[in-house]
Amino acid sequence: MKLIIENFRKFLAEQNFISDIPLEQDEEGNIILYHVSGAEDIEELDPDVAARNLKNYTTAEYRTWDRPRVFFFTRLGQEDTGIGQIQGVPYRVRLRPDQLYPIMEDPAGLSSKQEQQNWMTENIPEFAEKMKEAQKCSNSERYGQYHICSKTPDSDGLYFTDERFAGKIFLVDNPKFHHLKPNTYEMVAQLAEERYNSIGFIYPQSGEKDNQIVALWRKVPAEKLDKDFY
Repeated sequence: MKLIIENFRKFLAEQNFISDIPLEQDEEGNIILYHVSGAEDIEELDPDVAARNLKNYTTAEYRTWDRPRVFFFTRLGQEDTGIGQIQGVPYRVRLRPDQLYPIMEDPAGLSSKQEQQNWMTENIPEFAEKMKEAQKCSNSERYGQYHICSKTPDSDGLYFTDERFAGKIFLVDNPKFHHLKPNTYEMVAQLAEERYNSIGFIYPQSGEKDNQIVALWRKVPAEKLDKDFY
């Protein structure tokens, strides 16, 4: 039984969520990423160093999530959708496909209300206390057509309360706890790393599927390209 559990955990940790995204790979199946830097002779790309030297084209990314990270292109000659070509020294890194999580698609549902509820229960005492008097949606129950559990897709496991004036409301949507909710990107990053060993997100820049970029929050070894990036 112990072996079965260990194998299942290994299976979860090695899941490839990006197999349908066309990416450059080496002979060993590693994903090739590119970073253009203003610094010469870098051997390791460190998010903490990058955060201390933000460029104009990365500051916008930090408005929604402040965890230090390094940004990468996924193909040679790729331009930033906002400013075009980025000048500097090009570097290459190699990652296993399972180290990247597609944040926008979120195939494992790490940004779901259930995950928010779990996080808030573990980290916010007043939220956990409120849950004691709340009711839980269950797929095994029969609710009326206009019940909150019926009106909300994938509501199984969500707790709700019946508030004066507001009526039935999910605990995670209660305005009282709005300022205590986790940053979605930070929560998903923590869960993706904990469950699948992910060290970064991959997503289409400006929503363009042909312009996939990567943001890594862990240090990675880098090698300098022996040719121009553009």
